Amino acid sequence: MTSQSLTFRSLVRLLAAVLVLALSASVSATLYKTVGPDGKVTYSDKPPMNVKEAERTERMRDVPPPGDPDAAKKLSEQQADFQKRTIDRQTSEQKAAEAQKERADLLRRCQDARTAIRQYQDTGMTLYRAGEKEGERVAMDMDARLKEVARLEAQMKEAGCE
Repeated sequence: MTSQSLTFRSLVRLLAAVLVLALSASVSATLYKTVGPDGKVTYSDKPPMNVKEAERTERMRDVPPPGDPDAAKKLSEQQADFQKRTIDRQTSEQKAAEAQKERADLLRRCQDARTAIRQYQDTGMTLYRAGEKEGERVAMDMDARLKEVARLEAQMKEAGCE
């Protein structure tokens, strides 16, 4: 590429930018709002001729031309839809977090049960349970251990431990 083509492109870009700015300035309109003595509101792009008849005239800049008459209704529907989607997303995120917490709790309970089963099955270790009297410890015999293992395995099966 030559320096002339770069200069020509720069010039074209500059002219395009100036043209866009000039068009946007001419598009922005000044709007006049006039409230008559009878309370009637009138909008116009020209200032009122007879100022005595108008109680108040406001000059409003850069007001877009009137658009869709249902725009306010559509906007409120869009906002309501957005709020509903936001609430739905928050609810689903909350449910997912609760499900994840429940899953982690289940995994912890399953691991605790597996650990307890291993302890009950280890015959080299003496295990005690609380006796009928306060502070009394009673050694567990093999039958009591096997009953406890069976109870824990049933709980694990019911809870869905793998």
